[in-house]
Amino acid sequence: MWCKNDVMVRNTCEFVTGRLLEIRVAAGYRAVADVDEMIAMIGKRAATLAPGEKYTIVADWRAVQIMPPDTAARARTMLSVVNPHVVRSSILTLPEEPTTNLQVVRLIREAENLNRRHFTSPKRLYAWLSQVLTPEESERLEKFLAQP
Repeated sequence: MWCKNDVMVRNTCEFVTGRLLEIRVAAGYRAVADVDEMIAMIGKRAATLAPGEKYTIVADWRAVQIMPPDTAARARTMLSVVNPHVVRSSILTLPEEPTTNLQVVRLIREAENLNRRHFTSPKRLYAWLSQVLTPEESERLEKFLAQP
């Protein structure tokens, strides 16, 4: 959590509709502790599902900047740990952040989940992720992606 223009900005993680886990990384991942906080939030939310029930992740990382090596390594661990529990997982970043995008692509590759992808286009993310969502989850995904 940090302040931007006197407003507290924090990372969030929640199921709003169905089994679509909405992750918004508005405060970024500036340190290992930030990633650890997200790992705890994901675990808490996933614990609300029936045992063995899988979910789909949409992660808005548009506020994420290039991460220090130890933070990136912890983010890779975070991605890997949820692999068995996800149907599909997507990460959205800004197209004008090429260095951050390269880092995210590397993290996704190293997390070894063919059902996780990186996007810089909300429309493309929506098209790919909505293939596995219910109509209600797809509607919610559209709303999530429209938020800044």
